[in-house]
Amino acid sequence: MSEFELKIRRRDLDSLIELILSYNPQADIDLLRSCYIYAEEAHQGQTRLSGEPYIIHPLEVGIILASLKMDTITICAALMHDVVEDTGTTLEIIRERFGEEMAILIDGVTKISYIKNKSRASAQADTLRKMLMATVRDIRVIIIKLADKTHNMRTIMFQPIEKQYRIAREVLDIYAPIARRLGMTRISSDLEDMAFHVIYKEEYDYIRELLAQKEPEREQYLKKIRETVTSRLSEIGLEAEISGRAKHYFSIFRKMKLNNKDFDEIYDLRAIRIITHEVRDCYAVLGVIHTLWTPLAGRFKDYIAVPKTNMYQSLHTTVIGPEGHPLEVQIRTREMHETAIMGIASHWLYKENRKPSAGDYRDLEFFRNINKLYESSNDSREFLNDLKMDLYEDEIFVFTPKGKIIRLGKGATPVDFAFAIHSEVGFHTSGARVNNKIVPLRTRLNSGDIVEVLTSKTGHPSASWLKYVKSSGARYKIRAWLRKNRSKDDEAAQKSGESKKRKEAPTAAVKIPEEEQIKIRRVSNGSQSAISVDGDKNVLIRLPQCCQPIPGDDVIGFITRGRGITVHKRSCPSLKRLEREKERFIKVVWEKSDKAAYPVKIAVEGVDRPNLLKDVADEISLCSTNILKAEAEAKPGGNALFKFTLQVKSNEHFGEIASKIRQIKNITNVYKLNEKVTLK
Repeated sequence: MSEFELKIRRRDLDSLIELILSYNPQADIDLLRSCYIYAEEAHQGQTRLSGEPYIIHPLEVGIILASLKMDTITICAALMHDVVEDTGTTLEIIRERFGEEMAILIDGVTKISYIKNKSRASAQADTLRKMLMATVRDIRVIIIKLADKTHNMRTIMFQPIEKQYRIAREVLDIYAPIARRLGMTRISSDLEDMAFHVIYKEEYDYIRELLAQKEPEREQYLKKIRETVTSRLSEIGLEAEISGRAKHYFSIFRKMKLNNKDFDEIYDLRAIRIITHEVRDCYAVLGVIHTLWTPLAGRFKDYIAVPKTNMYQSLHTTVIGPEGHPLEVQIRTREMHETAIMGIASHWLYKENRKPSAGDYRDLEFFRNINKLYESSNDSREFLNDLKMDLYEDEIFVFTPKGKIIRLGKGATPVDFAFAIHSEVGFHTSGARVNNKIVPLRTRLNSGDIVEVLTSKTGHPSASWLKYVKSSGARYKIRAWLRKNRSKDDEAAQKSGESKKRKEAPTAAVKIPEEEQIKIRRVSNGSQSAISVDGDKNVLIRLPQCCQPIPGDDVIGFITRGRGITVHKRSCPSLKRLEREKERFIKVVWEKSDKAAYPVKIAVEGVDRPNLLKDVADEISLCSTNILKAEAEAKPGGNALFKFTLQVKSNEHFGEIASKIRQIKNITNVYKLNEKVTLK
């Protein structure tokens, strides 16, 4: 190592030390230097794909943790978090030299050694389970791992393209939701946006461009809002800090997709955050906001009285602000704000030489259930699927008939509610009332519902419950009961379940394992397709008009009764009504074909002028496509709207057509009729 390189690295270490001392003057800097030097020597000669010395990575992970104001032990463990996995160092050496606490943290984030006869999914599941079990013992394990993932995502551009996608997918499915579950919104939002940029680059660029275009207007609007609120609070003697709230790209994308909304329909694009001194001031500020502007019904949430399970507290309300624009307002104290940003990490603010206690996890039942979840799963894929279901932090709050609040995951059913009350209640559930009405057990509950469980001495869990229960605790208890008490009839029904479904569908002759991929090869008249499943092409397939999937779209198949396999876009709103029958979904992929053509309905908007329709039709005809149908309509204000049904080969082909049309004089917009998001 050259003297110059040594100076640069020492300066980086000094920057880390300076950051730590800024919030923790009592930090053990000697220990920090010792751990850094040990890691530097262990990684000597190793480089990252970027070409920089490997030690830069653990150093950057340490800086991320210091920005979260973590304790010295956590940052020291971060500096050495890869030495066991990537060098000749053993845990015994770490334990002997730096102590048991350091060894536990490093072991928790160390991957399980790869076993040749295990698939990547199995190895991933085992490593995740090991890490999450270590997290139950010490929550700082997952905090280190999240910082590690954050820096890996910041440097992901040096990875091969296919590995970039795999890493980003795992971050979006597993690690960002874990961070959000822990209340670490700063980390979770960063991870989501970075993964979003890798997986959905076009959508990312589209949203970023729209936000940039509207930023000056938004800032001017929020400036007036801040001035109005500050003035009114001053009149009643209240002090508060008011700021605009940045909206993260992936959050906007997720809301557009889930709710099938256009960019301008997202409520919280215009949002402010108000930070007060006392809890009582939060409610006083809420009153002021509601006197200034009319609140939107159903858009008020009191997370102060009923905090989220990740410790998040705040008041949320949406009002109709100036010029008729929806305005979201968040109101919280300074302490609540620190917790909202850092979540569980806030437990270590300025707290040296302390070990996490069981009380730190009182609201993190998810982590305590990890081992049970793993043991109750049949295989690694099932474990990962269950884990992903449990990670999403959206919650609902329902009530018992006596008024007790029960927190459940979004999409929870009366069965989840029953097991949340008590295991014995769940085991003997026979029915349910929601808001005093008898409902099926698969009914999805909503916040505010009053739920009453009906029990019977002869009632018992059914294998069918596993198809719609939401919580891992309920799934674990149901599986355990079924293993112990399943009757011969239950076993026979479970074994014959798939064959019964095949009898109901015309695809009965085709065996379709869950992992099998169907390749869509050719479409004829928009109704049938030759596809291959283990070499068999005699499978009926339909491409529905609700979403008009074409090659390039992310699609999924649904095994229908009597109509073969229907292929939908994964973003298709029609899929929501099919979610209760997840066992009938099947993976499908497009297969290349130069002859295939697919009908797509598009709209073209413009300022009317002579020969505009002719110019558009002529341009389309030059793009190697056929016009199956055309409609023209004069709109108020001298505008024109044209609707076409075209035959296109793929999304790329359609993009070329749209680009050509958009270049025609007076054309203002081109988009698919089944999508509100304008194509670029």
